[in-house]
Amino acid sequence: MDIKQTIDTLIDISKEKEENLKNLLLLTQKQEGFIKNGDLENLTGSIEQKQLIMEHINQLDIHFLNKYNELRKALGVTSIEDMKLQEYPSLKELKVYISNIMILLKKMEKLDKNNTERLKVDFNKVKEDMKRLKAKQQGSKAALSYMKKYASVQGVFIDHK
Repeated sequence: MDIKQTIDTLIDISKEKEENLKNLLLLTQKQEGFIKNGDLENLTGSIEQKQLIMEHINQLDIHFLNKYNELRKALGVTSIEDMKLQEYPSLKELKVYISNIMILLKKMEKLDKNNTERLKVDFNKVKEDMKRLKAKQQGSKAALSYMKKYASVQGVFIDHK
């Protein structure tokens, strides 16, 4: 097994993952605007796009993990931190990509959390509006049925003199 080639493969996978995460971050930022504007159609479309990208990232992660485990076994180490940078200088580049990936994931997690909270607030507002509307409709039905029942009754006046 060529260790330098495996490290290069890990770098390539990490580059691709970083680009995919940048696209995910952009979509997440767009979702924030869609949520603010109540644009459910575009929100749904962006969620579907994100799902496709996440599926691709999962495949990249599987490939990365397999290569990473091969590298660890070949070098007899438990972590990338235990690998010697002097012997394999390209490890430094790999570590930079991994660090960038972690930063992107944290940013995305924060944005997703905010978006989810906004959606929950909006959803609760819609639920409350629907409850009020339903109560109003039932009140109108009751008044309507009362009016139908007594529509033919004429008023009777009693004079107490």
